[in-house]
Amino acid sequence: MPQFLLRGFAGSDEKLSVFVRSKGLSFRASPKDVACQRYYNAAKLDSGEIDTQTIEKELSQIEGAGSAVIRAFLSGDKPTAEQRKDFALFLTSQDFRSPRRRQEFADMLLGIEHNKFGQDTVKSVESYVRAVTRASEKSDELDVTKLSGESELKVDEDGTISVSIEATVWALSAAKHFAPVVAKMDWHLFRTPRGNGLIISDSPVQLYENPETLEKFSGPAYWRQGSYISFPLTSEACFVASHRTKSNGVERPPQFIVQEARGSDVRFFNQLQLAGCLKQVYAVSDYSWLHKKCAELPEPKSNLSFMPVNSEGNRLSVTTKR
Repeated sequence: MPQFLLRGFAGSDEKLSVFVRSKGLSFRASPKDVACQRYYNAAKLDSGEIDTQTIEKELSQIEGAGSAVIRAFLSGDKPTAEQRKDFALFLTSQDFRSPRRRQEFADMLLGIEHNKFGQDTVKSVESYVRAVTRASEKSDELDVTKLSGESELKVDEDGTISVSIEATVWALSAAKHFAPVVAKMDWHLFRTPRGNGLIISDSPVQLYENPETLEKFSGPAYWRQGSYISFPLTSEACFVASHRTKSNGVERPPQFIVQEARGSDVRFFNQLQLAGCLKQVYAVSDYSWLHKKCAELPEPKSNLSFMPVNSEGNRLSVTTKR
């Protein structure tokens, strides 16, 4: 996550409280030391070299433009058409780069690549998990070349299902594909009442749906008329996007509305962050209620793109043939 975004949730000591999902544990840390992973946006080129800069440079430009628009939001300025484009791309790229969405996107790409939707996908993945687990339990070497051919999944030498540089670029392209949808939505900036603080998670962009207005058709949630997007910007302000409504059959131009949040709104936004986090939640203070809430969250389930885990949630150890 961008450090400038996390700084909006830091206290007077310029540190934030980090809460660990399902553990009920917390610690204080600087924004630069959390929500990051070395080489997270690196990609392996066909030449075998590791490219650590191409995607980082593009994301840096997107973050810079997004940061400027957030500053305008917080001062109450109505966004221009260009600022709408900049912030919409920042939001969707932040969504698709999050660990949770990245796993989901990787799994979707694997399904598309191998035409393994439905029951065939399940069988292929179950075969992969069984082979890795069996090799781990018996301390045997795992021939991933053979496994990849049998399961029809793309498997790296260390036994994990991988995403190529093309897939990484596709994920960023997906963000660009959905950004125009967000740019045309109504935008709301909720300011929290005194004594109410917002939290943010390692997957901060959360989509949710209103069952009363949700249209009866399938498709990406960004497109659905009954869908909403929640994105906390600071501990005192939350961005929400909703689809425009028609008045007498005439489509209105998108609005930007600044409004005071109720205590129930803050609790709802915080619940979305808790439900959507992968590993960690961040807050200004070491809230006792957040300890309790995080401890109650179940362990996140292992996705297709990751090695199987044991009952303690630790990755199974596998020795592979090189």
